[in-house]
Amino acid sequence: MIGISWRREQGLADPLLKRLVEEAGLEDVPQWTRGDDVRARAHAKWMGMAVDRDGAVAAEARDVSDVAAITAEITEKALALGADLVGCCGLTPIMIDADFDLPHRNAVAIVVHEDYANALKGSRAIEAETYAVYVRVAQIATDLSAYIRDMGFPAWAHHNGVTQIQAIPTLYHCGMGELGRNGSLINPTYSANFRPSFVTTDLPLEFGSPLVYGVQDTCENCNLCRNNCPGDAIATDHILTEGVKRWRIDMEKCYPYSRLHEAYCHICVDVCPYVQKENRDPENRRMYKAFMKQRREDGYRSPNRL
Repeated sequence: MIGISWRREQGLADPLLKRLVEEAGLEDVPQWTRGDDVRARAHAKWMGMAVDRDGAVAAEARDVSDVAAITAEITEKALALGADLVGCCGLTPIMIDADFDLPHRNAVAIVVHEDYANALKGSRAIEAETYAVYVRVAQIATDLSAYIRDMGFPAWAHHNGVTQIQAIPTLYHCGMGELGRNGSLINPTYSANFRPSFVTTDLPLEFGSPLVYGVQDTCENCNLCRNNCPGDAIATDHILTEGVKRWRIDMEKCYPYSRLHEAYCHICVDVCPYVQKENRDPENRRMYKAFMKQRREDGYRSPNRL
């Protein structure tokens, strides 16, 4: 299946980021050159897993006539490996990078949550948690793809080390949540405080369906992410993609804070009321109120505290 979705390149391979770095008189992205190695260690780990994304497939395939049982087995395996959420869907071209011919039919989405408590500890704690979760979710995808190949079916892991999968549409069709104004998928339990990985395969699977529970209606009237974005990068109006409402992020306004600012910016995720709105977790509510008090004291549009 040949993909149709454009992918923004990472780092200075992204022409927009390269231009902004040069205009700022910098040689590289400040978050990557500030002297610590949190990102470097994580990057080395997930890039090291790239060699194991694919591998030999068992010569004899398992009996998969009971698709429901096979799907339950894969879900249970992913959860045992450390996933918080698992979902499945059939691939479509919009879920695959443009012009890439992916030789699989199905996708398994894997989610590991980030601890919201780090929002109260500052941007360094948020950043360290993010990279640690990326490593964990990459390992789960790598191990799950090997498990499926041992069942006698081809499978590739897709994570930060290497991927041809578009996260948002795949997560959406796997039933992980609704797309919010901040450009992230909002899950009822974890809000947007999670990181995904994926496994693509020809193993027969039962598919989930989109989870619609009112996020987009809320986003039409809630402006917390817009009002707190330091770069005013979050759109007022939405567009439609395959009938799904989405709000575009102006990356030229976002990058000075999410890339060129030394502190890691996670504000649009951390101010989202779905941190505590749907799950009604009292501890999440306490932390959310404390974080929003910080935002008021900081002046809303100010960057994250170091």
